[in-house]
Amino acid sequence: MRFRDFFLLQIAGAVGLVLTGCSTSRQIAVDYPVAQANDLKPLGGYQAVDGDDYYVQLFSEFELKGDSTLKTGCSEIGSGYEKGSSTAGVVFKVKNEALNYKQEVTALVYQGSSGKCNFNLETRKAALTPWLRLDLSKDTTIDYQFMTSNQSDTDISKIIGDVHKSTNLLALTGVGIGIAMMGKLADEWVQSPIGQTAVSAPSEAKVSTETHTLPLAIQSDGNKTVFRETRLPVYEVVEGGNPFSGGPKQLGELRIYPEIRSSLLLKQVSAGIPSARDVSLQELLSMPIRMGEGNIELRQLLENSPIDEKPNLQPDWRKYGEVESQCRKLKRVLRGLGFNKFDRNAVLYYYLAQSPDWSNYNIPKIRAIADDLRPATLQQFRSRNFSGCLIDEDYQTMAMMGLSVNSAQDWQAIQDARQKKESVLGPVQSIGRQLTSVIQNKNPAEMARQIYPLIATPKEGGGKVLLQNHLGEFGLESMLGIDYMPGEGIVIGYQQFEQVFSWLYIDQLSCTRPAIEQGKPLGHIGLLMFTTQDGSPWPKGGAIEFEIQSGKISRIAFQHPTFRDFEQSLNDYPEIGGCRIDKSFVDRLR
Repeated sequence: MRFRDFFLLQIAGAVGLVLTGCSTSRQIAVDYPVAQANDLKPLGGYQAVDGDDYYVQLFSEFELKGDSTLKTGCSEIGSGYEKGSSTAGVVFKVKNEALNYKQEVTALVYQGSSGKCNFNLETRKAALTPWLRLDLSKDTTIDYQFMTSNQSDTDISKIIGDVHKSTNLLALTGVGIGIAMMGKLADEWVQSPIGQTAVSAPSEAKVSTETHTLPLAIQSDGNKTVFRETRLPVYEVVEGGNPFSGGPKQLGELRIYPEIRSSLLLKQVSAGIPSARDVSLQELLSMPIRMGEGNIELRQLLENSPIDEKPNLQPDWRKYGEVESQCRKLKRVLRGLGFNKFDRNAVLYYYLAQSPDWSNYNIPKIRAIADDLRPATLQQFRSRNFSGCLIDEDYQTMAMMGLSVNSAQDWQAIQDARQKKESVLGPVQSIGRQLTSVIQNKNPAEMARQIYPLIATPKEGGGKVLLQNHLGEFGLESMLGIDYMPGEGIVIGYQQFEQVFSWLYIDQLSCTRPAIEQGKPLGHIGLLMFTTQDGSPWPKGGAIEFEIQSGKISRIAFQHPTFRDFEQSLNDYPEIGGCRIDKSFVDRLR
């Protein structure tokens, strides 16, 4: 005889349900559990499965199999319990020591008496656990207890509880409860009428029981994570319980299986990564969490935290230290409640989004470069990175969910772009500062000596510069002793340079900006604006454009402020290379 047949025979003889009657009788038997293991795949973008990635909820469900009387022979299935001569049932005992969580769930109740159709089968899909974070769920163990009685005065349904009531285990369907609150809530479930606990059988009742442990539903060895679906075959045996009279027929299977999700608060996309875009803090905090027979908002759960851990959901958003401290508390409480990294970081992101320091730290790269904020300002933005609350992995998780954040690598890219830009702007700014210093020198001899090393043309060499006038007629030709100045300009020496700028009576000079062409700064052409004193031949002031070749000024031109759309570039790019020219300065030139 095969071992399997022997096992079923033993079950039938020892703990099977025997129905006796006029012509036929029926008993059920439960075979050994059969487990099928599958590797849990990493989420898209991740190399391995982490215990903080998923949530797991365990379920049991009965599936009818084969051509049994239950499926084809009777029409009164599930009409209600009638006290009969024999009963049987399966109860799952769920336990998680780390969470102080215990629960009994009735999975199946079978009752019958003599006759082919005098029986009842009560079963339904039942949740064995609430949603638990993966790293917490792996400690969950499940025992199954098979109970039978063939005494007519023993109704086993009164001992193990009603199947339909037992599924009220769904005390928390919105999110898994973690260490911080699981013990308290589990006690409430057991003590309340909702929690289903076994009732002790009368001492005189003859009830046979067998208890066995199912294979772990979730198992991880550090390298890979395995989840198992376990099936408990349930057989019926007819003809007076004699297995040789027709052989056992499979009635069905009790499936014990996990359902897995990467988020309970957010939408999910094809790769399994939830999307945190297009939501708000108010939406997340208003998320209903089902507890017992009622709902409670996430906000209330947070507000019911222990006093020393309770986060302030409305801190002074202008105070970086206070916001960072409350963020740290909120993160700890969310983890304690059992939220995984995706749901935690979605709440944290929208919580911090109310802080100006958070907006500054996550400044878009294009804006950081285009606005050309001062290095000291950018350094202040970068220093307020909420490191007291968030780590690199938190920023990576937020980015994976489609949220706009700057990681340490992003800030390095901003710094590299700034350095590249500085390498373009540096020569213009350096030459511009030296040119400003020369023009502001009121001593003619010193001005001439200082300008000499700064100017040179490719043809005439050092001490020479091409001078152009696109500003207007103000007697420049007469001052230089020439009849006409062509559009391309004339080459002058360092002494003539001193004469021109001394003659102009320049009053104030702006800082130096690079010329902008197609939205990009030019690294070889600089512009600065000037005003003139009373008695100047050009009382309105204007702009000075200079061009650099081989580190020297090769061309200087007097320009109108509208040249190169200069005024508009001041509006589009208020600050470039640390140079910001006030609008009032420009207004004085009109």
